[in-house]
Amino acid sequence: MKSSNPIVLATLVVALLAATAAAARPSGTTNPIRLPTSGAGAGRPWDCCDFVVRDPDFRPPRWQCNDLVKECSPNCRECEESPAGDGFVCRDWIVSLLEPPVCTPRPWDCCDSAICTRSYIPICWCTDKVDKCPSNCKKCERVKSGRPGYRCLDQFHGYPGPKCTPFISTKGN
Repeated sequence: MKSSNPIVLATLVVALLAATAAAARPSGTTNPIRLPTSGAGAGRPWDCCDFVVRDPDFRPPRWQCNDLVKECSPNCRECEESPAGDGFVCRDWIVSLLEPPVCTPRPWDCCDSAICTRSYIPICWCTDKVDKCPSNCKKCERVKSGRPGYRCLDQFHGYPGPKCTPFISTKGN
């Protein structure tokens, strides 16, 4: 049997993971990969995340939060001290079709061309040229070269956020 429909395969994987987690729950064992079936934030190691990482090889998507906190949540199974010793990071993965919400609002909703430092928690800024800076942008610059527009020069600590232009794969075309 050959099935190449990614929606059907993703649905089967989610159903299998949910069934496995439900079967494991009554025995008293816990699963470090949490599923979104437990309700809105119940039992999750974090409610929001500024520096979220997506595992590119795992389907359905799973997310890890690399935010530095004073202490890990009691729901965190794998709490790790930061390399600088100035806090902790929860290394648990959450399986969810949606990216976790950010804690600190970014000065932009999306960004196609972000520049980030390589620090433990990166500092990012968006170099996209837009028709108008968002209302929460504190430092807006007029760009005169090429097509006139504006650029928000605010810096953000953490992951730069989603792309504005969706990625279109050309494989198989």
